[in-house]
Amino acid sequence: MAETWFTIHRSSLHQAFSCVMGAVEVRNTIPILSHVLLEPSADAVLLRGSNLDMQIDAECEAISVEQEIPFAIPADKFKAILSTLPESSEIAFAPGRSKDSITISAGHFRSTIPFLPAADFPLITSKAPLEWTAIVGNPLSKAIDKAGYALPKTNDRPYLTGFCVHRERGGDGIVVAATDGLSLARVSAATGACPPLPAPRNSFPHIILPARAADSIRKLFDGAGQGCTIAVTDAQLAVKLDGVTITTKLIDGIYPEYERVIPAQGDQRIGMKTESLSASIKRVCVMIDDAKRDALFLRISDGLVNVDLASLDGGAAHDAIDADIEAPEGLEVSLNGLQVAKTLASISSPEVDFYITAEKRIVVRPIGAPGETYVLSPMVPRFGVEP
Repeated sequence: MAETWFTIHRSSLHQAFSCVMGAVEVRNTIPILSHVLLEPSADAVLLRGSNLDMQIDAECEAISVEQEIPFAIPADKFKAILSTLPESSEIAFAPGRSKDSITISAGHFRSTIPFLPAADFPLITSKAPLEWTAIVGNPLSKAIDKAGYALPKTNDRPYLTGFCVHRERGGDGIVVAATDGLSLARVSAATGACPPLPAPRNSFPHIILPARAADSIRKLFDGAGQGCTIAVTDAQLAVKLDGVTITTKLIDGIYPEYERVIPAQGDQRIGMKTESLSASIKRVCVMIDDAKRDALFLRISDGLVNVDLASLDGGAAHDAIDADIEAPEGLEVSLNGLQVAKTLASISSPEVDFYITAEKRIVVRPIGAPGETYVLSPMVPRFGVEP
């Protein structure tokens, strides 16, 4: 058998590989982008995935490195091999049967896979030096998770397809915001610090973080405390934790000054149990035929919040829940039921306040979570629902 280049524990390799797969598209039309780069050094192996807009690097400790020969192997085939090997396996990499292939072995298992030259693998570099700022990672992960439902599903306005990220006003945390025009989510993350952000012309200092990169950052920082670092330039954002580095290009554009459209909450308030309201809306929304036209009605009557919906095909549903009401009898608002359900699903507080404005917009404030603000816009119903 040919001399082994390097050997790695399957557990270490699988963890690093799972990280870099966040940037890999296995069906990419550019062959090298469906591959993962493996680059051995003295006592570790660097794995890298890239889709040209985002790059993820992850280091894993090697058992031994005999030759520091880098190469790129197909991600889908490598993933299938790793998923079938025992957790305790020691995986060895050695020359294959041809000059453009490599042999992967573990115990009695052998497989020869063609590879592409490491020199062909793309590298995202920064034109400006990265200035790293230490933060607490888990709050940022939670903020991305909570605001994600408000991202639009279409890309007709590219600057809205990402998260607006900026410094907390008057604080040292990071704010994550998203809006699709129907709903808006603004969540403050108590990260303890915020890196310097570029100031676009005639706008506030902020960046627009692509959704896919944000999801990878969310997974990396989930549950993480100290040890997380972040750096931002005019065109890129990078984060690091435990040998993993995510580098992403930012969306080129200027995010609207969304805080200007968050209405004053006013004095008409409905306080409800989050779980009760969520369950009621889910039950009623079963009757939706057309989510863009079938409106959900919330109406105050006899000290209860009545939840109603009627569809074009004749289906209807009604429910009512107890509430702490500081609003006039008969007050009614019509909303997109699915958007309300998504908003409530992102709220972990047991109680929530709905503040109804004069324009029938609703400012949602979770009790005990002052850093979270959600806004729901009214929906024009195609027909009403009788009380």
